[in-house]
Amino acid sequence: MDGKVIALARQAATPTGSPALRLASDPPGACVPPDGDPPQHSDDDWMILARSGRPGAFDTLVRRYQPRAVSVAYRYLGQRELAKDVAQNTFIEIYRRLDDYRPHGKFRAYFHRVLLNQCRMAARSRRTRARFQERLEGAEPDAQGGALPDQQILARERQRRIEIGLLRLSEKLRAVVVLQFSGDLSQAEIADALDIKIGTVKSRLSAALVALREELAEEKP
Repeated sequence: MDGKVIALARQAATPTGSPALRLASDPPGACVPPDGDPPQHSDDDWMILARSGRPGAFDTLVRRYQPRAVSVAYRYLGQRELAKDVAQNTFIEIYRRLDDYRPHGKFRAYFHRVLLNQCRMAARSRRTRARFQERLEGAEPDAQGGALPDQQILARERQRRIEIGLLRLSEKLRAVVVLQFSGDLSQAEIADALDIKIGTVKSRLSAALVALREELAEEKP
């Protein structure tokens, strides 16, 4: 993760009369809320403030959730650049729907529901499916491979195998895994995000972890 704030397109995400969102080129601190704001604002508070037109409010949510969004999208799609685009589209979609959001203390589940929808739409494209298949059929070359310590090379190889194992899971199983381990959601939040029962979350997680363990075992020499 490069740590940059996602650039949100003014024409795509900013309703008429609303302040434009900050861009990635803004100087550090440009999006910091004005003095006097309590630092303990919840996600729902920032959504309400953003809806009211408070400058910098939505940018706070972007900074808070961008690393998580890119991580989840990458684990789901297996493509770093595409993951960044999906994360950006997620923030754009949430900003477009500010007026529809109802603050019930479940922003994390809501955010990941929108993010997964964007992942699924991206995964449907022919280009993404082709790259998906390439990733499954072969490893991405590591330009630094020969220059790294043995343990680091082995750790990277294990990580690559886990990532490929994730891509081989069904969409339903992959979703619960990435939401728990990359999104850091509780099982209750995963259930809210996917609109399923907690028991279903548990059974899918169990099935996914069994499949991943089998995948890793099969690739051992």
